[in-house]
Amino acid sequence: MNEESGKDLRLTEFDYLLADPHLQMIKAAIPYMQQPQQRLIAMIIKLQELNRTMSLFRDSELSAMGLNAANDHKASMVEMLQAMKPYAGPRERDMIEMIENLQIMMQTMQPSNA
Repeated sequence: MNEESGKDLRLTEFDYLLADPHLQMIKAAIPYMQQPQQRLIAMIIKLQELNRTMSLFRDSELSAMGLNAANDHKASMVEMLQAMKPYAGPRERDMIEMIENLQIMMQTMQPSNA
């Protein structure tokens, strides 16, 4: 739980792809280290996560999430906004819903190609 904000931090599918149980163990130990070690270990962890991110894109492991160019399904703006909404705060959620409603309204006004 994030003590500063008083709410749980939600992880995305992308976060789960980057997750490494060994790094999570080290992250849990960071508060118990001296400040210079905390800084160094935190930087090393972030570099490891960046390395994992680059390898995910290089090895095409992101296709399971539908984040590859070969994916036939083209996600709509509304789908993207709906995916973002659970991670937003109240003000951001209101803005997302307003944009979402505007997108839906614009889609209904477009002539169908069927």
